[in-house]
Amino acid sequence: MRARLLEHSDERTARTSTIQILYPSYAHSVVAMSEKRSSKIPRKYRGIVLFLRDAGVAALLVACILIAMYAFTGKWPPLVVVESNSMMHGEENTSHIGAIDTGDLVLVKKVDSVGDIETYLDGFISGHRTYGDFGDVVIYKVNGQDTRTPIIHRAMVYLEVNPDGESYTVEALRDIATDKWASTNPLDTWDNLTSALTIFHVGYNDIQVTIDIAHMGSPFSSGYITKGDHNSQIDQFYGSSPVQLSWIVGKARGEIPWFGLLKLWTTDTLGSPAPSNSVRNLWISVILVVVCPILIDIAMTFKEKREIKANKEALREAHKDSEDSEQPEKDGGRGLS
Repeated sequence: MRARLLEHSDERTARTSTIQILYPSYAHSVVAMSEKRSSKIPRKYRGIVLFLRDAGVAALLVACILIAMYAFTGKWPPLVVVESNSMMHGEENTSHIGAIDTGDLVLVKKVDSVGDIETYLDGFISGHRTYGDFGDVVIYKVNGQDTRTPIIHRAMVYLEVNPDGESYTVEALRDIATDKWASTNPLDTWDNLTSALTIFHVGYNDIQVTIDIAHMGSPFSSGYITKGDHNSQIDQFYGSSPVQLSWIVGKARGEIPWFGLLKLWTTDTLGSPAPSNSVRNLWISVILVVVCPILIDIAMTFKEKREIKANKEALREAHKDSEDSEQPEKDGGRGLS
């Protein structure tokens, strides 16, 4: 009898040792707790629960990104979609990273004063460049109207109306050589501009830009002259007033290329043909963003199942070896009794 008790005790000890070797105590307890928790969820609902969990994590991630964008820009919504090709670089309808192209999402940073915006001429002096050229790109409401689609163009110069109400000052011209600009009135100076102002060697296509100051609208008012990088003429070419600070939504800071095409297609607001390479890059990105996590999840699940299967097989083999090694001892114990 004593021998049989010892045999049962040794058998339990061997099995316990085998489990401890394959599963350390802390891991074994975690697996047990995980199985206990999952067992509370009916099997037919587990897929739905896992989907909701993953969707919740994704929604939380998106919310964190939007909050970070708002903290950086100070604007809501923090993004605008570029509808046309007026800021594209190059004569071909081809998008470029670093330029503003049709279908790009652009971050809009809040501006509070004239000093928050560097014009093309300011950037020419300081070296400040954004989106492939000197100066800042601004988003503004046409004539300050909320009913019209805002325009995203580069701020070229800031015209400050003089006390006489009949001339302008462009302070940036004071520090720029006269081979960069000229006026049709030889008596004009940087602080007394009354005629057409021409700026030379502008943009990726090295054009000259003319600002007809005498026909800037009546009465004269201070504001920005703006132009699309792809356009040959300024926005105020037909005599409209300069863009006032109160009309400006913000200045462009950073971009997410291509993804705005999804919004333009669904709302039918595409202002010019989408660049073919943008369309191609968009679908490649969608595949990477959507399909890759699914493939990674499948691969991890398959790996986990293989590990569980291997552990179970190892446990069975160890248990079998333990029983085989104990069998002679049992036979010897019976002989002694």
